[in-house]
Amino acid sequence: MKFIHTLLFTLFTCGSIMATDMSVRIFSTMQMNRASFTAMLGQYKVLGGEQNKITDLSIGESVVLELTKEHTIQVKKDGNILGIYNTISFEGIGVKALFMLSPMPNTERKERYYDDHLDVDVVDNNLCFFNIVDLENYVAGVVQSEVRGISDKIDFYKIQAIISRTYAITHLRKHSDEGYNLCDNVHCQAYSSRNNSPIILTATVQTMGQVLVDTSNDPISAAFHSNSGGQTVNSEDVWVTAVPYLRSISDTFSLSGNNAKWEKKMLISEFFSVLEKKFNYPVNDKIMRDSALTFSQPNRKVFFPAHIPLKNIRTVFNLRSTFFDVERVGDMVVLHGRGYGHGVGLSQEGAMQLVELGYNVGDVLRFYYSGTSLKDLSESTTEDLEE
Repeated sequence: MKFIHTLLFTLFTCGSIMATDMSVRIFSTMQMNRASFTAMLGQYKVLGGEQNKITDLSIGESVVLELTKEHTIQVKKDGNILGIYNTISFEGIGVKALFMLSPMPNTERKERYYDDHLDVDVVDNNLCFFNIVDLENYVAGVVQSEVRGISDKIDFYKIQAIISRTYAITHLRKHSDEGYNLCDNVHCQAYSSRNNSPIILTATVQTMGQVLVDTSNDPISAAFHSNSGGQTVNSEDVWVTAVPYLRSISDTFSLSGNNAKWEKKMLISEFFSVLEKKFNYPVNDKIMRDSALTFSQPNRKVFFPAHIPLKNIRTVFNLRSTFFDVERVGDMVVLHGRGYGHGVGLSQEGAMQLVELGYNVGDVLRFYYSGTSLKDLSESTTEDLEE
């Protein structure tokens, strides 16, 4: 990477956080060598290399970026080459700036819309894009990408905004070795566009700066998933480390959700073939075969027979969760599953049901993250966030 993108830029007064910009890699899972940038709101200053001005873009104006054989970036506007540079920056000017980034040719990969600024670099013979975005704009975009339209209750979106903001603050250094903060993939947080939902905008504004902290007053790792299936998971059962606020709890509120139940069928021969190939399962041992075919979880377990971690079973068989029972039906195996996701922390569909029942934002957060409390970032110092 030719330059380190803005990892964390803070404006502060008397040590308190007032505003935070962060660098988020977008289109992170795609290989791209050509794209167009369009100013959709406000104006953009286009800079090349060592901050040399290339051109200005007004609303509706575009430039095309193309990777050259020399691993540099060619910039075109209206068919004319404006120059070739190692890096490109699009700096939004004014109170509000919004851009569209379109892969070219735009076939299965649709254009996306983002707030604020954009850096473009060449990494491993691929155009890489980094949205330099205000934290609150990022949070609103994450909430839209993760849960837009699944509820009409503003308190649910407040909950999602708080945990998305908390997750971002806690994981600001997740990609620091690569020169940016977070990416748009789900292993950070889904961030496929800016927000354009009024209810999400309101929820983000009304919770601005609020994060969840533990008993040491540190922002927590605010893990969340779609549906717990009726019981959440201890953090160490998925990620090794035991965390006091990420404990397995009974969660009946998730049982009515759309993702509360699932089912997967396969031939018994296929089932055991995969177990033998991937985990060296003793398929010729009758007791072990019977154990696999009658496996059940009245309550969540950590291991499948032969001490195989259920998280590994989930990955290999591409299951919605680790919470399932096994039934033999003729020459088939039927997996009767509950929940969707890793199961740690907050269940989104459970939170929705809690809000429907009249529980407030604080009640829901404390239910899924025991022993935590809300804190405003304006009460934190830059040192608090960087420790």
